[in-house]
Amino acid sequence: MNQSLQRAVKSFYNLIYEAQTFSTAMARIDTAEQEHYAGRIEGLNWVLDRCQGLEDTDANLATASLQRVLGEVKSDLEHELSVQRREKGRRADGREAALNFVAEYLSSLITATEIETAKTAI
Repeated sequence: MNQSLQRAVKSFYNLIYEAQTFSTAMARIDTAEQEHYAGRIEGLNWVLDRCQGLEDTDANLATASLQRVLGEVKSDLEHELSVQRREKGRRADGREAALNFVAEYLSSLITATEIETAKTAI
């Protein structure tokens, strides 16, 4: 995996971690929205658990292997989003918002790995 892709993976993981830290701080400040932020925290923690392996991504990891891992995370994320859409309440709304936030960035990262895979195949 090239350095740019490795930086993108680390940035993705750090983005989720920082969003979780931000939501935790906001839950302490904005007590009226505390339940909504608690849902965001749960959603982001869920993603962090599934992306734990990305935190220490090795530069020697094959792009195809990374693509497989990201695909598995995306599949889990889509399933969890479908579950959250059936839930009701502020906590569920916060959790769905967090998962949607991550889904956009995950899709971009998957696209980047596909591009990188195509480059190495040529």
